[in-house]
Amino acid sequence: MMPENSTVEQHKYICNKLNKVMRKVQRFYEAKLSSFGITPVQFVVLASLLKNDGMKFKDLAENIDMDGSTLTGILDRLERAGYVERKGDPEDRRSVLIFLTEKANESGPALLKTAEEFDEEIKEHFTPDEFDVFIRVLDKITEL
Repeated sequence: MMPENSTVEQHKYICNKLNKVMRKVQRFYEAKLSSFGITPVQFVVLASLLKNDGMKFKDLAENIDMDGSTLTGILDRLERAGYVERKGDPEDRRSVLIFLTEKANESGPALLKTAEEFDEEIKEHFTPDEFDVFIRVLDKITEL
């Protein structure tokens, strides 16, 4: 039983607010990325590789804060879709390097433009100072 003076208002919990925001972000990206045949989480992987192609698997997983087994499945699907390829690391036979394909490099600018458009849509609802604070708050939460 909840104490009498306790008010259970789910909309006040941070986790509920973040979940609601993430669902909106997810829906935006799903709609925009469907023409590329990729999901939002696959976009995260591709965006990271667009900044640093040929990353070691381990470094990519760390960079996007994803466990190895989840990343393996995502890379399997991206490889089947023709967006990435895996190659052995010539300097370390135990490592795998992840490279973008020509298809990914051709799609890259349009994919990144999608993220920029979303950022611009969000920025329209904030003053520049508010947006800077918003980004700093997100960064702090990420660092927890």
